[in-house]
Amino acid sequence: MLPVTTHMLLASDAEFAGWAAAAIIAGAWIFAELQRRRAARRLRDALAAESKELREDEEFPFHEEVASAAMRRVRVERERNDLVVRRLAEIERVLRATPIAVIALDHKQRISSANAAAERLLGFAGDRARGRLLQEIVRQPELNRAIESALGSDGRFDGELHLEADGPLEVQLCCEPLEMEDGPAGLVMSLVDVTRMRRLESMRSEFAANVSHELRTPITNIKGYVETLLQVGIDDPERMRKFLEIVHRNTVRLSGIVEDILTLAFLEEPEARDSMEQSPVPAREIVAQVVEDLGSAAAAKSIEVAVSGETTRLLLANRSLIEQALANLVSNAIRYSGERTTVRIAIADDGGLVRISVSDQGPGIAAKHIPRIFERFYRVDRARARAQGGTGLGLAIVKHIAAIHGGRVEVASQVGEGSTFSLLLPASQALPAGEGT
Repeated sequence: MLPVTTHMLLASDAEFAGWAAAAIIAGAWIFAELQRRRAARRLRDALAAESKELREDEEFPFHEEVASAAMRRVRVERERNDLVVRRLAEIERVLRATPIAVIALDHKQRISSANAAAERLLGFAGDRARGRLLQEIVRQPELNRAIESALGSDGRFDGELHLEADGPLEVQLCCEPLEMEDGPAGLVMSLVDVTRMRRLESMRSEFAANVSHELRTPITNIKGYVETLLQVGIDDPERMRKFLEIVHRNTVRLSGIVEDILTLAFLEEPEARDSMEQSPVPAREIVAQVVEDLGSAAAAKSIEVAVSGETTRLLLANRSLIEQALANLVSNAIRYSGERTTVRIAIADDGGLVRISVSDQGPGIAAKHIPRIFERFYRVDRARARAQGGTGLGLAIVKHIAAIHGGRVEVASQVGEGSTFSLLLPASQALPAGEGT
């Protein structure tokens, strides 16, 4: 019996060991499968989560090579995506800051995007305009025709358009094709407001023409009378004196035009205000000096120059320029007033400014002329102005002198009742006690 029992026990032990080994192997496989699945799930979540940082030392059992390759790929793509996002943000900031209006349209002329400059120029709100037809948002037939022409050809257009907004606008329009992801190509358009540039070009051209005209008259007179003197000789002293007086008068006029042009050129320089010397000066002193300088001109027409008013402030100004501006106003008042009349100069405080007003008893200025009287070479009555020796630049100089000091000039006038020109200039400080004007 013993040998049989021992054999049976040995067989039973072997069977148990086999089952144990199988159980261990099964357990190990199950554990490994669980680890593999857990690692696969972590890897999938890591790759799917855009905001998750991918760590170099993170382990994914059973997927090391695949995980390493996948994570390197994801990391590269994310870096590329971050770069694209940064570039787009930079482009958006540039478009937001640029003064050039930029609008993107699809092939049906619907607004895809527009920068702030476009909204200001064409007068619409970008958040409400996106996705809508440009024709619905911007009522500009000439612009719409240009866009239709560009879309109907190769998507390109380059030209200048006249638009109407709060006032007339001249814009330079440039269109380029824009590839769209989900349909036919649209276009991107840029608009540059050149209204001011065209106005300045027109003013420059008009100024050149006016200067040529104004200079031609005295030069022609001087040339004509000098040639006549050369031909007739100097045997007739009375005639020679008359001709020389005409030459002298035209020379003075020519000199005055040139000096006024140079003064305007200086006042229009961007650095003129910074280079101009300013100091506190009593308004009464400037008025007194101008009245003294023009006393003979007033006396020649028996015109009284009356000064009134006072101020407790000093002017902060360049004295010579303010004297020139005031002299232009007083000279005009004397020139256009009748004999035995009165030119009145009044001084007064006006907030933080000092107001110096010059009133005459002349013919007055019609309302239609007032908006333009400060333009260069603009005259209400050209023949009379030339006959009285005006250069046509005096009021333009007054306006520029006031502006360069941070002030302004105003005018009030009625036909037949005279005119009042007021020079308003910044005040610096109160006068010392006992020195009131």
